[in-house]
Amino acid sequence: MSTDLMPNRYRPGESDLPRRESELIARRDEVLGASYRLQYRRPVHFVRGEGMWLYDPDGRAYLDFYNNVPSLGHCHPEVNAAMAEQAGRISANTRYLEPKLIDYAERLVDTFPSELDRVVFTCTGSESNDLALRIARFASGNEGVIVSSYAYHGTSAAVAAVSPNLGDAVKLSPFVRMVSLPGPAGVPEAQAADFFEAQVRAAIADLNRRGIGVAALLIDSIFSSDGVWVDPPGFIASGVAAVREVGGLVIADEVQPGFGRTGAHMWGFERHRIVPDLATLGKPMGNGFPIGAVVGRKAPMEQFGATSR
Repeated sequence: MSTDLMPNRYRPGESDLPRRESELIARRDEVLGASYRLQYRRPVHFVRGEGMWLYDPDGRAYLDFYNNVPSLGHCHPEVNAAMAEQAGRISANTRYLEPKLIDYAERLVDTFPSELDRVVFTCTGSESNDLALRIARFASGNEGVIVSSYAYHGTSAAVAAVSPNLGDAVKLSPFVRMVSLPGPAGVPEAQAADFFEAQVRAAIADLNRRGIGVAALLIDSIFSSDGVWVDPPGFIASGVAAVREVGGLVIADEVQPGFGRTGAHMWGFERHRIVPDLATLGKPMGNGFPIGAVVGRKAPMEQFGATSR
């Protein structure tokens, strides 16, 4: 895998930038450092957003095809109003009675299949996936995790270790196994389900052979970091069944496909006609602001919650 994580990034000296942007970049580099890369060889400078549009300091409008967390568009007035109302009323933890917290949890689970009826709130997708892995390992008694070849599931230590998309410098856990997808492998759609199942079963066999066992199959149902591979609908179902045969849980990472962004369904996994054990949500849940959740089946969620934090 290439270690160039952003091939179209800004590189100093490649572009002749206006003084305003050059000074901003210098200040940014001084305090934010190498962890904060700039997109595009000629970085863009935005000062506001509205709906699907972003605007630079000169008023030039850019149609935003890229940002993946403002699921209702930039600065949605109803989202802004709800945030302002809550900020002006109370900000506290979940150990107090708060009707709006319960109202939202009820509304959220109503959008899921009836089997998924428990919610734990988080701040980010990374935190959601981290928690989901803890629940899966607790419930299964195993450690192994199966992911796609270029998966990205977050940047905490636990989920970076199951995210091959982060590059060679981030070491994968010895408990993770990667599976190839039929699309990138050039497999005809008619054979996609069999191909995926075979990949999953091979990963299961290797984990079991080494005494690790299978805790979870962790997948983004549109495989966005692998290049967006969505067809044919249902091709992951037999692989999901294979994981359940050996006591593993299925975690649907809905940070990218969730909240209706696949078009036909509220949740991406629905397109494949499966029901996961856990679904993970991230910042699109708050239109870009830090709120997320794990939504899951009662048994593993209650067992974990009764003994762990």
